[in-house]
Amino acid sequence: MSEVFEEISIPQLNKTYKQPIGLFINNEFVPSSNGEKVDTVNPATGEKITSFYAATAEDTDKAVKAARESYENVWFKTSPAEKRDLLLKLADLIEEEKPLLAALETLDAGKPYHTNAMDDIDQIIHLTRYFAGTTDKFTQGKTIPIDHEKLVYTLKVPYGVAAMIIPWNYPLAMASWKMQGCLAAGNTLVIKPAENTSLSLLYFAQLFEKAGFPKGVVNVVPGKGSVVGNTLGTHMDVDKISFTGSTKVGRSILELSGKSNMKDVTLECGGKSPAVVFEDANLDNAIEKISNGIFYNSGQNCTANSRVYVQEGIFDKFVKQFEEHTKKNWIFGEKNDVFEKDCTVGPVISESQFKTIHEYIKHGKEEEKLEVIETIKDIPSKGYYISPTIFVDVPQDSKLSREEIFGPVVVVSKFKDYKQVIKYANDTNYGLASMVFTKNISVANWFARDIKAGTVWINTSNEEDPTVPFGGFKESGIGRELGETGVETYLQTKTVHLNMSDNI
Repeated sequence: MSEVFEEISIPQLNKTYKQPIGLFINNEFVPSSNGEKVDTVNPATGEKITSFYAATAEDTDKAVKAARESYENVWFKTSPAEKRDLLLKLADLIEEEKPLLAALETLDAGKPYHTNAMDDIDQIIHLTRYFAGTTDKFTQGKTIPIDHEKLVYTLKVPYGVAAMIIPWNYPLAMASWKMQGCLAAGNTLVIKPAENTSLSLLYFAQLFEKAGFPKGVVNVVPGKGSVVGNTLGTHMDVDKISFTGSTKVGRSILELSGKSNMKDVTLECGGKSPAVVFEDANLDNAIEKISNGIFYNSGQNCTANSRVYVQEGIFDKFVKQFEEHTKKNWIFGEKNDVFEKDCTVGPVISESQFKTIHEYIKHGKEEEKLEVIETIKDIPSKGYYISPTIFVDVPQDSKLSREEIFGPVVVVSKFKDYKQVIKYANDTNYGLASMVFTKNISVANWFARDIKAGTVWINTSNEEDPTVPFGGFKESGIGRELGETGVETYLQTKTVHLNMSDNI
């Protein structure tokens, strides 16, 4: 077996495959320049899966140079139709590899295979075909008539080399949100996966080469954020950087851009999204959607509705039904195996995240002495499993109401009327998403008007589509992804003045 591949077995699928563990630069897997590796662990068992090479600053620079050379000499000159066909071929390959790609997300990130990971790959297939269709649509400029002898027109042009840093909660989905739109716009790219979920993106990289993408168009450099992330952030030959992750790191990306070449920055950061349930809401629907909005992916969603405000008259009824629904629908599975069909909630990503979430739960129980409902009593002895947890009647100033926990933990609070709840909902530094449940069309539209959030779901929660723009207000980020904005964010406008005078 080559030093940049390792044979890995997935007994649940009765399958053994070759896992790339090298850096993907110029359509080849290579070791890191210093030979350093990073271990990756299965969060469902706490056991090591394998080790992959960690890029150095020198390796990252090589990837940027490969992307620059490819952009200037090949990709910039590739027609929209050729880009479209390459992306369509990529989508076909993803579909062919769907079972294994989903399995890698399950193995490395702890996602339930049937009820989570497979859905992620379906979205990626849809997204890739959507962006394939945009290569000649959102890249068009405008003509601006000035007078009889002068014409002005604009061009939408790629930035050149784009860098991307993605989180661990959706390793392939978040990468695809960025990569496919970036490529459709005509840029080349260097992407850094998260340290603890790099396997799926390394395997995915092969599909670009197999689809026929030229060398250097896509480069994958796993490694430490302090090395690879900082190098990309300060690199003078990176024209654009897109980051998804914590607000704290998002701030540092802005600083690195400002201290280097002022590269354009897109950020999708944290959230503490409110879900508001009015007395006239369809309670069964609200509970189903809110439950999915917080416990799907073990609560590891930036848009998770982790703050739930319920109008006083239905508060007790809501809590009772919410508890019953959660106990029935969110389970670790009969055999505590994330590959089982009945598994709907998996472990959190790592030991450190496991400890952080437990500190929040301990704080709510012991320091604030809040009423708490832990819906699963039998926790597996291996892995980083946390019971879906509900805190009841939580004050607005509680730490649990204000800080992003990023796990299967939700706070449920009371409100009197619209005026009070819109104040509560906006009382946060974040502004990524929001949800409202009501049959009153006026109240729904007031909420959509008044809430300070990039996405508003009315009578639903966390339903996404690749054709719809996504992004946040306030400290939840800068810019938008997906939809036509998923292409436009990787384009800049050039203005051309044409003098048609007879006197020239």
